[in-house]
Amino acid sequence: MQINRERFHSSAQCLPPPQTYPMIRGTIGRYLARPWFDALALRLIVKYLFPLTRVLQTAITSDGDASRLVDDLGLKHGLPDDCDRALTEVCIRHHVANSAFERWKIVMFGDGLSIAGRVFAERRRQETQQRLLEASLFFKEIRKEVAPVRWQLPTPKEFFGAFGDYLDDLEHFYRPPQKLPAVRSSHSIHGVYGREYWLRYDSEFGAENWVRCYEPLTGLNPSAPTIIFLQGLGVEQDCFQDREDPVCALTEAGFRVLRIQQPGHGFRKTPGFYAGEQIFSEGPMGLIKLYRQWISDISVLMNWVRQQRGGPVVLGGVSLGALTAQLYSSVAWNWHDALKPDALLLIGTSGNVLDVFLKGCLTQALGIPKKLHELGWRESDYVKCLPFVQPIGHSVVPPEKIIFMLGQADKLTPYKGGLDLANRWRVPPENRFLRSGKGHFSLLIDLIRDPIVLRRLCEITS
Repeated sequence: MQINRERFHSSAQCLPPPQTYPMIRGTIGRYLARPWFDALALRLIVKYLFPLTRVLQTAITSDGDASRLVDDLGLKHGLPDDCDRALTEVCIRHHVANSAFERWKIVMFGDGLSIAGRVFAERRRQETQQRLLEASLFFKEIRKEVAPVRWQLPTPKEFFGAFGDYLDDLEHFYRPPQKLPAVRSSHSIHGVYGREYWLRYDSEFGAENWVRCYEPLTGLNPSAPTIIFLQGLGVEQDCFQDREDPVCALTEAGFRVLRIQQPGHGFRKTPGFYAGEQIFSEGPMGLIKLYRQWISDISVLMNWVRQQRGGPVVLGGVSLGALTAQLYSSVAWNWHDALKPDALLLIGTSGNVLDVFLKGCLTQALGIPKKLHELGWRESDYVKCLPFVQPIGHSVVPPEKIIFMLGQADKLTPYKGGLDLANRWRVPPENRFLRSGKGHFSLLIDLIRDPIVLRRLCEITS
């Protein structure tokens, strides 16, 4: 069914349409979706994004104290003069963003203002959080002096002291909460992708969990499918003004779309750390902590979806989200049937997580393998960790309900590992979308240009 978007966006009672990517859809996008873009994106992430956002998050916790900021960042020199003004501006923007967020929580989960009031609160939340993140550009003069990560890497002894007892008991390590927490639903607003609302609930292992939900404006069919979608490392869509999203556009095919925030991202960040930094800073320990928390959180959301009734439930993800989704589907064999997904959508993934961690271009660029080697990590230690981080057996999802989208030039989650997993899980050829000449980031551009993989998802869930 075609939706008249102009009608829905003709008043202040709806969110404005998300920002689109006209260049990506045009001729320029054809040249962007190539491996050279992946090399450029990697350099920008490691040399610019990580250092700048690290300075910003540290500046927020320094509360305007320049000497504290210098100490926390380990700078050899004092701050340039204009950084004092930047610190003041960061404090102001942080206060404004925090006030807007607290008001948004009251409006969406509490006092039941008019739809126009909720829309204003949502737009205000997005705008103030984006302005806060954009404040990282004030510190570009000291970017080169700042390490991209605040390192807290463990030794093998520290790692196995924390997790060694679970090596032979992964069933107890990865499990749903013994008592499922209550899930609170917010009031709804209208957006271009349909009716939007939020879910929030306690997490067994960390900060409160947040889920942004989208449903068709025309209402959900009783047999409508649901997709729980997991984003990649460092992605914080909820902290920016809305962008075009082909996964959210699945509402036009009748889907309910649930976009769950990653641990350590979005509203769940640890003070002083940027999105996903703790996964890098703690190495194998950080990755396993994320998996454990996220798998527990997903099981709660999966149970909530089943209680709403409806059609099949898809667990999907991109990059780190895909790695988590495939691990979830391989450890859920002895769980209640309601907690098991009916289909999987894995974009930019790998079945060899050891390769991702030791040979992936991002971890190599950050120097993580070298730093771990200096702390005493050897191949035998990594092999012992494998049961924690990569699927050992088969998925609870039948092969014909699993879809892979892989870039054959992917060096972040190496292509061979993803193909080997698809072969091991006997995924049929029609569910394999192997994109020639596409790397990790250019694969995502390809998804926007031609979401054929999502059309296939509609077919297997119909």
